Amino acid sequence: MNSRRLVDIVFDNYLPPRPPLHVESDDKREEYKYGDIVGAGVRIADWRDFYTIGGPFKRRAKEDVLDWAERIDIESYVWPNPYREALRATTAFKERVAPYTRDRFIVFKVLGPTETSEAFFAPGVSKGEEVAHCLDFALFLKLNKVKAIKLYNRVAQIILEVVKAGAELDEVDAVRIADDVAEYTGLLYYKWFVEEHYLPWHRKLANAIKKRGKRAILHCDGNIMVIGLLSKLSEIYDGLHPLDLYPRHTLQDAEEWMKRVLQARAQCGWHLVYFTGIPLELLFSMEVKPLRLKRFVSKFLQLHGLRKLVLATTHSPYPGRSYKEPAVKRRLRGIVEMVKPS
Repeated sequence: MNSRRLVDIVFDNYLPPRPPLHVESDDKREEYKYGDIVGAGVRIADWRDFYTIGGPFKRRAKEDVLDWAERIDIESYVWPNPYREALRATTAFKERVAPYTRDRFIVFKVLGPTETSEAFFAPGVSKGEEVAHCLDFALFLKLNKVKAIKLYNRVAQIILEVVKAGAELDEVDAVRIADDVAEYTGLLYYKWFVEEHYLPWHRKLANAIKKRGKRAILHCDGNIMVIGLLSKLSEIYDGLHPLDLYPRHTLQDAEEWMKRVLQARAQCGWHLVYFTGIPLELLFSMEVKPLRLKRFVSKFLQLHGLRKLVLATTHSPYPGRSYKEPAVKRRLRGIVEMVKPS
């Protein structure tokens, strides 16, 4: 069966002959080779580079936080033209996915307003360091709510225009917004911010996607069961990735994670398609043998069932790691061959 049709069957709440597979990778050839979905991210005015080079509103070395919050002038930044950025983003996206559009389900991926706002305050990293979320936007939100929300709205409005443009593309089947708002222990931001700004903006984004006949998907890390967030998101989005409700560093941890994902499904119903089931931590763990991982994924499929599920890796490979590593490749191929028998 055509991969695009297979994924559509899952979104339309029919039982597929097998679970669709999404092996997320920065290398689109690998996504095409192993799975049914190819997704490509787009850049907006190179904002994502702020995480590595530092954002325009980052704190200076040894700067007092109150002085920093007072110094920030939102209008001092030269804001890009939303329509020009939408054109740039969609043009680059079309070129990147062109080889895969004939028979794969294509996802247009955008960094959401919350993570992008954090990028504006990112300190940057030195060569060889990994990018980390320092959450200085969350701190700025505490110190100067008015300025922070003004920034958030400006960022979100530009992202909305890019999302609209992406959803208009004939090649695109779904738009995925990546916007973390939680960690394992709970929310990263104030409850009022999530309820009054995060959720309303995501409703606008998802509505813009659905209005153009495309599926709306959210990537959000952390335990989103807090404050009934998963239930609220299920009213907004069509799909959710990666159901990162609990750490998965060992098989024992992963068993607990599986239990929580199944509990989340039972509590929140079948509105959402879950994109999950292959913990990246286990895929890259030298302690987990291929057969054990294959059995774990098989158990997940049996307990969850094929309804409203895309079997997906929880993330792309870690920086510096690859599916081409022999041990990792063996684990991955075991899962792929189980799901997609020749």
